[in-house]
Amino acid sequence: MAKCHSTASPVDTHAKLSATDSNKLKDGSEYRSLAGALQYLTLTRLDLVYVVQQVCLFMHDPCEPHLTLIKHILRYVKGTLSSELHIGTGHVQSLTAYSDADWAGCPDS
Repeated sequence: MAKCHSTASPVDTHAKLSATDSNKLKDGSEYRSLAGALQYLTLTRLDLVYVVQQVCLFMHDPCEPHLTLIKHILRYVKGTLSSELHIGTGHVQSLTAYSDADWAGCPDS
């Protein structure tokens, strides 16, 4: 995906993923590998925490829309490579927080 176009947000806020969305992936190992790698990014990229958590919900049996979401996240990361949390000492200029306000929106539970 090195030559892909970037995107402005890490996730489509209107789409709801489900465990029974679509066709199952034949081999989920690539999905799990990408999801695991994205988990490491959440240590310094707080803007990815929610969407990576959503991706990890389907690691046991991923479907095609779940892999599409991972690819969307990777496109977002490509466009925001300079955005990261630098852990160090000193004065913090600004802080942005994200939350999941749609607690009842999960189609599976």
